[in-house]
Amino acid sequence: MKPVKEPKVYRDPDRTKILWLGILVAVVVLAAIVLATMSLNRTMKSTGAFTGKIIAKEFTPEPAQEITVGQGGLHSTRVEGEYKLQVETPDGAKVFNVWVDRTVYEESEVGDDYYVIPSP
Repeated sequence: MKPVKEPKVYRDPDRTKILWLGILVAVVVLAAIVLATMSLNRTMKSTGAFTGKIIAKEFTPEPAQEITVGQGGLHSTRVEGEYKLQVETPDGAKVFNVWVDRTVYEESEVGDDYYVIPSP
C-alpha cells in the first residue's frame, strides 16, 4: 500500500497582518460615516430646521401667467394661485407659513408631519 500524500497547503505569512489591516480600515470608514452623520445633524439643528405638524392648508386663487427665461428660451406657465401650509413647531410656540408646490399641497393633509427649514 502506498502512503497517502498530504496535500500541500500554502499559508500566507502576512495573513494576520492583512486581516487586522482590513479590520482597521473598516473601523476607520465606519467612524468617518458616524462623524459625518453627527456633523450633519449638528449643522441641521443650528439652521433652525424642524419637523412640525400641519395645522392648516390654504389656497389663494390668483390666476396668472408666469414667464421664465432660461437656457431653452422663454417659457410660459399658467399659475392658478398660492398654495400654503401652516406648520406648527413641535413645542407649539410658533406657526410657520410654508408656500409649496401644488403637488406637495395635494399630497399633504392636516395633521401630517412636515419638515421645515425657516428662512432667515
